[in-house]
Amino acid sequence: MPAAFEPVQGLGLQRMSADFRIRPYREADLPVLRRMIDDLQEAECAMDWSRAHWADGAAAYTDWTLDEMAAHSGAAFVAEAPDGGPIGIVTCWRAEDPTDITVTPEARVHLYVSDLFVAESWRGRNVAGALLAAAEQHGRALGLRQMTIGLLAVNHAARRAYEKSGFQDYEMLLRKRL
Repeated sequence: MPAAFEPVQGLGLQRMSADFRIRPYREADLPVLRRMIDDLQEAECAMDWSRAHWADGAAAYTDWTLDEMAAHSGAAFVAEAPDGGPIGIVTCWRAEDPTDITVTPEARVHLYVSDLFVAESWRGRNVAGALLAAAEQHGRALGLRQMTIGLLAVNHAARRAYEKSGFQDYEMLLRKRL
């Protein structure tokens, strides 16, 4: 079983919209987290040949994510519809690359957003923005000054959502198939 983690105090239930709410992840959410992470992976599989299909339904990756959150002051948040049904998730944790001498020591520490998923029928309704705002609030509570998130270059909808939430280009990794 993955290690437990405690969300930062003061990040309780947050009403973000009349249509949905954001709340901290609970242990009972594990099946939902696994399903949404698996749905995210399958969506990325459709976008890029290099993404793996997970035979275990994202169990191993989700457990690893929960371990990372436990070890690095992480948090997860769940978006819920008015009926309480889950419609989205975000996972994040404090990350640091102490060996990157190309940037200042302060710039080596950040809140890393590992996974963000919103159910297809809820996309375009600012659920992603609300989940990112909850993650940002968590990062601020940790005293962090920046957050990072990655995406597949072909995922234009995700890029628009991230830019709408204030993310800007920082580094780019280019790839060429041989």
